Amino acid sequence: MVRQPLRSNDIRESNEKLVLSLVFHNTQLSQSQVVQLTGLKAPTVYRIFAKLEAEQLIQLSRNSAADDGHRESERKGRRPSFYKINPNSGYAVGIDFSIQTASVIVVDFANDVIYDTCRELEPGAHLDHTLSAIDEMIRNAIVSSGISAEALIGIGIGSPGMVDTVTGEVLEYERIKGLAGFNLKKHFEALFGAPVLVHNNASVIASSAYHYGIARGEDSLLAVLVRSGVGGALVNQGRIFLNGNVTALEVGRTLIEPGGPSLESIVSERALLEMLQKRVPIASWQEAQEQHLGAGEVADALRYARTVFAAAIENLDHLFHPEAVLIIARYALLAEVLGNVARETLPNRRVISMVYDAVQACYGATDLVFQQFFLRTP
Repeated sequence: MVRQPLRSNDIRESNEKLVLSLVFHNTQLSQSQVVQLTGLKAPTVYRIFAKLEAEQLIQLSRNSAADDGHRESERKGRRPSFYKINPNSGYAVGIDFSIQTASVIVVDFANDVIYDTCRELEPGAHLDHTLSAIDEMIRNAIVSSGISAEALIGIGIGSPGMVDTVTGEVLEYERIKGLAGFNLKKHFEALFGAPVLVHNNASVIASSAYHYGIARGEDSLLAVLVRSGVGGALVNQGRIFLNGNVTALEVGRTLIEPGGPSLESIVSERALLEMLQKRVPIASWQEAQEQHLGAGEVADALRYARTVFAAAIENLDHLFHPEAVLIIARYALLAEVLGNVARETLPNRRVISMVYDAVQACYGATDLVFQQFFLRTP
């Protein structure tokens, strides 16, 4: 396909998004700093700043202190003016849901969380119940945050299952009846009239940890999320690994042996709890923590599952050779036990154990919105 030549308006819009993105990702910037960072001509940058300020997307920063490295070249001239994002110029909603829970946050244009909520979902409920709960949570979030429909930049969704990230359709998922084949993007765009971005929830959690959380600074990150199933994600050089447009690493469905059980039939939350219950009379992982069961005692009870998990982690490491591995579970005790398995299996990798954080997961979903918003045409 022959690419159409760029019009002057396309180039102008691309440059404006570039400058706005730079201000968004920095505490504050001056016009001359942007000239140095982008290579754009000074008059172009001054015009863009004037336009962005007129549109109330950026504003003068009261704090004129800046990094010495940037200030050095500006000391000879007049004192530069520094600009920052106007936090009230737009908002994004982030959602993460599973068969167990749904969580929603709202972030402002400065990427600060201004609202968050979480709700337990009815076990075994049909998709209609899940969608109704999420719809209500989003509406409450918008009302409680006091934002208008026009100020909503977009909605990001972390969904379980295999997701087509372009169409927004969940291609495969068995635990929520009706979710497989359902288009989340179309559904929520029709309800709220804002762009909707959909991704796999393991991917948005991994991306959030990579960009803003415990795994920040790693070049590549392999994440394994253990909840009702087992999900995986790879973030490499800031990008989530995809198979075309489709999320990959649905590792929970891989078979332990030909014709045998799947990984998640042995290593999911429920399967591990049932294995532990053969040794200890507990009703839940929460109770196991409240009884102060030790990681060693739990690990001993989960000996077979640990062997299976170790093999899975080793295989993933051979495939992707990540710089770091992130193990995520909803309970600190389980995250510690599984993290220890990964550390023993991969002694030359940095292994991080993390308790699932609903706000951080949703933060990864809102990041999808901002990535799309700042996407440049050229």
